[in-house]
Amino acid sequence: METKTAIIAGASGLIGRSLTQQLLKSNDYGQVIALVRKPMGLQHDKLSEVTVDFDGLENIQDFPKGDDIFCCLGSTMKKAGSKEAFYKVDFTYPYELAKAALSAGADRFFLVSAMGAKLKSRYFYNRVKGELEDKISFLNYRTIYIFKPALLRGKRGESRPGESFAKAITTIIPFFGPWKKYHPIHADKVADSMMKVAQQEDKGCYFYQSEIMRKM
Repeated sequence: METKTAIIAGASGLIGRSLTQQLLKSNDYGQVIALVRKPMGLQHDKLSEVTVDFDGLENIQDFPKGDDIFCCLGSTMKKAGSKEAFYKVDFTYPYELAKAALSAGADRFFLVSAMGAKLKSRYFYNRVKGELEDKISFLNYRTIYIFKPALLRGKRGESRPGESFAKAITTIIPFFGPWKKYHPIHADKVADSMMKVAQQEDKGCYFYQSEIMRKM
């Protein structure tokens, strides 16, 4: 069986860490290339780390060749520090990544977005995510998979007080009926869903909502 090459951006994040481990364990991928700002310190025979300047993705002449591109890039308004900085990390970086990888011959693009993403949302965060989904969906990939998780659970390497508060609230909210889709989802479950979807042979653009991922 011929194995594929996976390229992952955002490997140090909550979903990215879990997904990287699953990619390395998978028999479907013979090589995993992590695009990083600085070395992660992870050692594996199948893993190659490529240090890149995400501000200059469009200028990379020898972008690594991969079959499947997994984009787990993302920030928060607080961490980014401004709307401009947030837009750069959550729209410009993923979009330039998608274009560069496509030019290098990639077939499929896997994007982690957000449940509330909407092109005309009144909320800046959701609007940026919605704009990215819209732009990505028009790129000429054979297949595009977009994952839209609700509030993420999992152990982060950083403190997010607002998110911790939201998680505390969700523990007392009854998630049934129309509220069911807002139930938090563990990052490992999102990564697991991405790996399951990667086994499919689809053509086109597909969206996976949080509730669907929990059932996979």
